[in-house]
Amino acid sequence: MLKGILVFLIVLLLLAIAFVVGSQNEMQITVNYLIAQANIRLSTLIAITLSIGVGIGILIMLMSWLRLRVQLMSAQSKIQRLEQEH
Repeated sequence: MLKGILVFLIVLLLLAIAFVVGSQNEMQITVNYLIAQANIRLSTLIAITLSIGVGIGILIMLMSWLRLRVQLMSAQSKIQRLEQEH
């Protein structure tokens, strides 16, 4: 329970820092995509890239967690099978 609250507070602190940094960067910039370009505020670009980075990080962590979960379930079923044999 305490670990979850601590992680939540750290994430909240990082988001607050990102918001403060982003709000100080109101300059318009041109972003070139592969097929187009757009004029957006620097703070918007920072928010978009932060969101994409967090999303990719969550996906990587989720894949790792699922792989470990499958290994755990396999090990538990093997333990049950071995206990039934003896």
